[in-house]
Amino acid sequence: MIEFNRRHVKRETAARIGAGMTVLLFPYVGVYAVVPLFAICLAERKTRILSASLASLLLLSYGLHILSLGHRSTDIQLPLYLVAVSFVAPTFGALAAGASGIFKDLGRSLVYLATTTALGVLAILWAAPPAVGFDAERVLFLATLGGLSGAFLHSASTRGERDFAVPFGSCMVMWLFSFDYPLPDIEYMAGIYVFALALGIGAYRMKAADAEAVLSMVIICLLVIFFADIVWFLILLSFYLLGSGFTRYKYARKQELRIAQSRGGVRGYKNVYSNSLVPLAMAVLYGVYGSDLFAFAFLGSVATATGDTLASEIGETAESKPRMITTFRTVEPGVDGGVTLLGQGASIFGSLVTGLLAVAGGMAGAWGIAAALAGGFLGTNFDSLLGATFQARGYLSNNGVNLVATLFGAAMGAAVWMMV
Repeated sequence: MIEFNRRHVKRETAARIGAGMTVLLFPYVGVYAVVPLFAICLAERKTRILSASLASLLLLSYGLHILSLGHRSTDIQLPLYLVAVSFVAPTFGALAAGASGIFKDLGRSLVYLATTTALGVLAILWAAPPAVGFDAERVLFLATLGGLSGAFLHSASTRGERDFAVPFGSCMVMWLFSFDYPLPDIEYMAGIYVFALALGIGAYRMKAADAEAVLSMVIICLLVIFFADIVWFLILLSFYLLGSGFTRYKYARKQELRIAQSRGGVRGYKNVYSNSLVPLAMAVLYGVYGSDLFAFAFLGSVATATGDTLASEIGETAESKPRMITTFRTVEPGVDGGVTLLGQGASIFGSLVTGLLAVAGGMAGAWGIAAALAGGFLGTNFDSLLGATFQARGYLSNNGVNLVATLFGAAMGAAVWMMV
C-alpha cells in the first residue's frame, strides 16, 4: 500500500511538472497549449482542476485577443507572458515549497516566492513577443508580484482550493498592475524588496503577524512605495507598529475581561487587508493621477485605522465602563459600539501621530495634520457606529467594519483638501 501511494504521488508530481512545462510551448503553439493540458487532465485525476484552470486562462487570453482584433475600439488584452507566470506558480512554486521539509509556514512561503519569482522572470522573457521590449524593472516587478500573490494564495487557501485560486488569483493581480507606469531603477527596487521582506520576517519573529499577513504586508509595502513614496509606507508602517504594540498593552487585564485579541495578538491577513486596502488604493491613485486629493485621503484612512485600533486597545482598559455610541447607556467592555473618553483620547493621539509623520516626511503641510485628525477621529467614531448597528446585527464582520470605516476616513481627509 505504501509503495502504491508513493507511485501515485510521483505520478501526480510528474503531471504537475508537465503542466508547468507547457509554458515552453507558448511561443510556438500559443493557445493550442491547451491540448497537452487536456491530455494531462485525462491522465491524472488529481490535476484536473489545475489543468482546467490553466487551460481557462489560456483560452481567456486568446478570446480577449480575438475580441480586440474584431473591435478596434476594444483593446483589452491578457498578455500571454502573464499567463506564463501563473503556470509557474501552482506547479514549480508549489512543488518547491512542498519539498522544503526543513521549513515551516513563512519559510515555505519564502521558498515558494523565490522559486516563482526566479522562474517567472524566465517565463516572461520566454513567452513575451520581441515587440514588447520589456525593461528589467518591469519584468522583475511583474514576476515578484506573481510570486507574492501566488505564495499568499497558496498559504491562505485550502488544499482543495489552491489549484484554482493560485493560477487565477496571481494572474489577475499581475494583470491589474500590468499597465504602463514608470518604475524606479532596478537597484532601488531590489533594495525595497529586501527592506519589505526584512520587515515582514521581523514581524513574524516577533509574533506580530502570521505568514499570510507577512506576505500581505510585503505586497502592500511594494505597491505603496512604487506608486507613491517610501514616506507613505512609513506612515502606514506606523499603524502596524502602534497597533501591534498597544495590542499587548495591559494584555493580562484584557484577558481577564475576555476582550484580548486572539492568538496573543498575532495579526492575520484579513486584518491587514481590511485596514490597508483603502490606503493602498489611495497610494496607487496618487501615483497614476498625481493629485494631492489622494494624499489627504490616504492620511484620513491611515489615521482611521490607527485611531480605531488605539481606541479599542487602550479604551478597553479604562476604569469606567464604556457607553454605547447610539444610546450613551453603559455597556460591558468589548461590546461593539462602546466608547470611552480614554478611547477617544487614544484615537486623537493616533491620528495626530499620522499627521505629524506626514509633515515630518514632507508629504503634507499643516493641513495634513488637520486631514489626519478629521479623518481619524470621525472615522473611528463611524467605526463604532457601524459596530453598534451593522456589526451587532450580523450585517458586517469586524473586518468589514474596518474596511468601510477607513473608506469613510479617506472621504473626510479628502473633504479637508477640498476645503483648503
